Amino acid sequence: MTLTVTVIVSLLMLVVLGYQFNQKDGKLEQGGLLQFVSQPSGATVTLDGQRLLATTSTKSTVDAGVHYVTFDKDGYRQWQKTVTVAPGQVGWLNYARLIPSDIKPEMVRRFTTVAHALASQSRNYMLLQEAADKPQFTVADIRGDRLKYASLQIPEGVYTVPGEGKTQSFVPVKWSLNDDYILVKHTYNDDESEWIMIRRDDVTKSINITSMFAVNPSVVEFASDNGKLLFVQINDVVRRMNLDEQTLSRPLATKVANFTVYNEKTIAYASTPDETGKRHTGYAAIDIPSPIKLDTYDDDGRLLSVGIAEYFGKMIASTIYGTDLTVRSGANLPTLANSANTMKIIGSRVVPAGVSKLEMSSSGRFTYITLPDGYGVFDLEFNKFDQTTLVNAGESKPDIHFLDDYMMWSDTGGQLWFYDFDGANRQNIMPVVEGLSSSLSPNGKYVYAFAPTDGGILLQRVRLILP
Repeated sequence: MTLTVTVIVSLLMLVVLGYQFNQKDGKLEQGGLLQFVSQPSGATVTLDGQRLLATTSTKSTVDAGVHYVTFDKDGYRQWQKTVTVAPGQVGWLNYARLIPSDIKPEMVRRFTTVAHALASQSRNYMLLQEAADKPQFTVADIRGDRLKYASLQIPEGVYTVPGEGKTQSFVPVKWSLNDDYILVKHTYNDDESEWIMIRRDDVTKSINITSMFAVNPSVVEFASDNGKLLFVQINDVVRRMNLDEQTLSRPLATKVANFTVYNEKTIAYASTPDETGKRHTGYAAIDIPSPIKLDTYDDDGRLLSVGIAEYFGKMIASTIYGTDLTVRSGANLPTLANSANTMKIIGSRVVPAGVSKLEMSSSGRFTYITLPDGYGVFDLEFNKFDQTTLVNAGESKPDIHFLDDYMMWSDTGGQLWFYDFDGANRQNIMPVVEGLSSSLSPNGKYVYAFAPTDGGILLQRVRLILP
């Protein structure tokens, strides 16, 4: 009896751990698990040529190795993916966004001109500006089927009026995560500049950051979700601004070439050359007395940039140095300089030349680099690097934008294109005006974009989830 119970328990444990009997070679092998989710749900799943009984959302145990998956649903284009599963791994194919077979753009509103457009990070709003030299903006609330509009005009006295015969421009740069504030860079008298924070729900409470703090940063980034804390770079020094307290912190890092934000306390940065001709990456925070160096590099003119993020309780630091992409992981960020080597390399790749930017996804799973003709992404989950060439990349300077946590969009060649993070499932959506922002609605039901037309520009939308 004891032996029987022991055998049964052992077999159950093997099943739980994903072990299966391979009839081809007569061996007991550990497999994996694939989870299938699509938006909208209810898609038929075909795994390695065999249709599963259940539709999305569903799952299936698989052998370790390469597998081919397709999702099909009436009225939508087929979605497909090739994925390699390691022994004991759970592979999440939970990001499939199905695109309708028949796309019909719908006009929402016509404008004579649109100089700038900027979608909020939450995808609740779109800010647009018809004339770049006017401090006037329109906010479109895209949360519902029927859009609502509000006009914003920066009050006189908040911005500097240019001299007679001099030019000015107002460029919206970024929304705060809570949608309350919009950061605007005002250039006036041809080459002078200042930073203005617009309050979306009460434009009379907009402030001129430059005059309030008597500084003129070259870079301004939101540090907190509520928009009240900012990291600013003044010459080669990074400090934190507190708008509520109207205070400017001590220098967090000096000799800074560029920096990225991790959280409201911490930045990652790459330095300019020191007295020995070396550059380094590191991070700095309000609650640690001095910056912590991560790595040291020769000053050979190559791009150096670093980002940090958290992924399932592990700290991730990704660095681009010319054509060398390195991803490190550790239990936490070191707090002492001599413990920086506790972060171990978990991935490294030689990437194409010409990288212009490094970004990390909000989840920490992906590290993106912008390439001359597209983008590359390192996927932490599958420890793989994929390179994507954008359609019509040679016709204009390519740029990539996040549609959601797993999909990208591009407007190269005057067409709106969707790409999975790894470049798969490329989808042509509709003609657009290059350089103007596109956005999903927060419920994923629509995608909004600006299209050219005779005598103006149309704000259009395409329905992604069919009724």
